[in-house]
Amino acid sequence: MVRTISPQKAEEIIQEYTPWIREVSGRYQVPEAVIKAILFREMTESDILDPLVDLLVQTQMTSKKDSSTGYAQIFGVTGLRAVEYAVDSGIATYESLGIQTDHRLSDQSEEDIHMIWRRLHDDPKFNIEAAAINLRCCAQEMTGRTDFGSFSEEEMKKTLTRYNANVAHITAYGEETYRLMLAYAEENTNV
Repeated sequence: MVRTISPQKAEEIIQEYTPWIREVSGRYQVPEAVIKAILFREMTESDILDPLVDLLVQTQMTSKKDSSTGYAQIFGVTGLRAVEYAVDSGIATYESLGIQTDHRLSDQSEEDIHMIWRRLHDDPKFNIEAAAINLRCCAQEMTGRTDFGSFSEEEMKKTLTRYNANVAHITAYGEETYRLMLAYAEENTNV
C-alpha cells in the first residue's frame, strides 16, 4: 500500500487547521485531541487508490456512488447522517453548516448523498466539522451519551472504533487511535 500523506505532512495539516479544530471542538463538545487523533489516523492511512476512487465518484463515470473522502475520510452517506443528527439534535442547522436545501436530506437520495460528498471532498473545514459531528454520533451509539469527559477507556476506544467500522467491539483501529488521542491530549496540556 502506497501512502499519500506522510505522518509529517499529516501533522502539518493538523497544525494548519488547529484553530478550526478548536472551534468545532467547542461547538460540538468533542475534545480537540479526539478530532486530531481521528484526522491523523485517517490521513496517514490514505493510500494511492483513494484519490482515484474519489475521481470516479466525483465524475460519476461508474456505478461507484460514494467513497470516503477528505482529511477525515468520510463517506457521503455518513456525512449526511451526521448532518441529520446535528439538525435533529439541535446542535446545528442546515444554514449553519452551509447547506442550501429546500427539503430534509435523505440517506436514500443519491442526489443528497452526492451533494454532501462534494462538500466533504471540496471543503476541508466542512470535512473536519462533519468528523466532529460524526464522532458525537458514534459516541451516542456506543455509550448512549455524548459527554466525552465521562467516558471510560473502553467507551472511548469503542467510540473511536465506531468511527471507522460498524462494530460494537474494540478493534486495532480503536486501540491505536486511542493512543494517538492520549498523545494529543498530553500535547495540549504542555502548550
